[in-house]
Amino acid sequence: MNKKIEDRRQKSEHRRQNTEDRSKKQEVCSLSSVFCPLVFCFLFLVLISCAGTVKPEKIGWREGTLVVYLYLPNSNQQDINFTIEGLEIKQRDGEWIKLSEKPLTIRSPDIAKGQVLLTESAIREGEYDRVMIRVSDASVSRNEKYHTLALPQPRGEIEIEGTVVNIRHGESIALFLIWNPDKSISNNYLFNPSIKIELQEVSPQTLLLYVTNSGSDYVSVIDRFENRVVGVIGVEKNPTGLVLSQEQERIYVLNSRSNSISIIDTSQDYVRDRIQFASGIEPIEMAMIPYSDKRNHGKLYITNKGSNDVTVVDTFMKSQIKSINVGNAPIGVSANPSRQEVYVANSGSNSVSVIDSMTDAVKATINVDRKPVDIVVVRDNIYVLNAESDSITVIDTVTKTIKGRIQAGINPRKGIYSEQYNRIYLSNYSSGEVSFLIPSSAVITRSIKAGEKPVGLAIDESRNRLYITDYSSDKVILINSVSEVAEKVIIVGKRPYGIVSVK
Repeated sequence: MNKKIEDRRQKSEHRRQNTEDRSKKQEVCSLSSVFCPLVFCFLFLVLISCAGTVKPEKIGWREGTLVVYLYLPNSNQQDINFTIEGLEIKQRDGEWIKLSEKPLTIRSPDIAKGQVLLTESAIREGEYDRVMIRVSDASVSRNEKYHTLALPQPRGEIEIEGTVVNIRHGESIALFLIWNPDKSISNNYLFNPSIKIELQEVSPQTLLLYVTNSGSDYVSVIDRFENRVVGVIGVEKNPTGLVLSQEQERIYVLNSRSNSISIIDTSQDYVRDRIQFASGIEPIEMAMIPYSDKRNHGKLYITNKGSNDVTVVDTFMKSQIKSINVGNAPIGVSANPSRQEVYVANSGSNSVSVIDSMTDAVKATINVDRKPVDIVVVRDNIYVLNAESDSITVIDTVTKTIKGRIQAGINPRKGIYSEQYNRIYLSNYSSGEVSFLIPSSAVITRSIKAGEKPVGLAIDESRNRLYITDYSSDKVILINSVSEVAEKVIIVGKRPYGIVSVK
């Protein structure tokens, strides 16, 4: 009897326990039904807010580079100042895209017959048909005093219609805003600038300069008659050295961070092909030994500062054919086609390597002063620029022996020889000067200011002009080689490096 009572008590206890367990489970499920959606919503909002930091519409964008110049083609009578607060471009049947919001003050006398770089922007590929300038203030000089002008409305915005600009992925294009100050004031008080849009149009009949902008990944094209930029050509990463073919129909541009060479057709100013090479770390300079039987082609010798070797590229086959070990940290390189030799300045081992271009092997090594960085060939001599010694070592090309030593400017970087004037022009990187050396007498006649960090040099002998790239100020400095005076500054891309003149 007692056993039956105990059994019933235990069963009753089990039923009570099961009931409590079911109640707890129901409470948990009830809480979960409320709490889980809240957690999900919270996580979703967090993801959305994080995603907001990376604009979804930019994912997968294909971009090109747009370079915009303001150009004043003629001298004018009006002395007008105005400040550009912003610059935008409108997609065809689409939205306005901001290009620049950095204030820039424009004064018409300062850019007479010149130009100002307004912006260099990476923008989405597509078609664009309008430009808008936002002006914050404007004034005109009258009777030697400046008088404030009323601004365009609304908000000082000037909308300019023009030809459709087609931006393509990986390419660069220049746009020119042609301003006429003499037609930019209405009713004697309202600033109503007369500006029209022009696309780049490079004439193959014009004397041109080509400048590699190592920080902008494009080549600036300069008209030597007008001494202004007339176009840009997009290349690959970090363009530095460049070489003109013997026929002057091809320019080979070395893209240092892409280990590639862009081939520019000078008759139409576009990249017609590219050459990829596998070996070499930190390629920086390039020289060419032309083929006698293949028009516009030859072998390119590329110095690789980071891997202590020279890459040899066949431009006809468009491929790498050899890698040659030289000294440490090679930088400068110069070709001597008449002797079928290539000279390499090894900045890390204070030597010059002489390469036989027939066998592509080093045939001699010559010790020089500290940190040789460039080489200039003048007839039977080679002039080695030693940056840390502030000197030039003169070597006989036949005997490969040192003939003398010349004291140079501070930190000489590159040199170029003018046969017409019998001068070697030297860019002195640290002092911001260009020196004039007479090789026959081993005398530097003069040094003049040429920007902050001058590097590349090009000569226009027929027009008595010397052009120097200023690496730190994004400029090309024009010097009159007769009067030896700096005459003009041309604004190009970021960190301009190499420069070559096409006749």
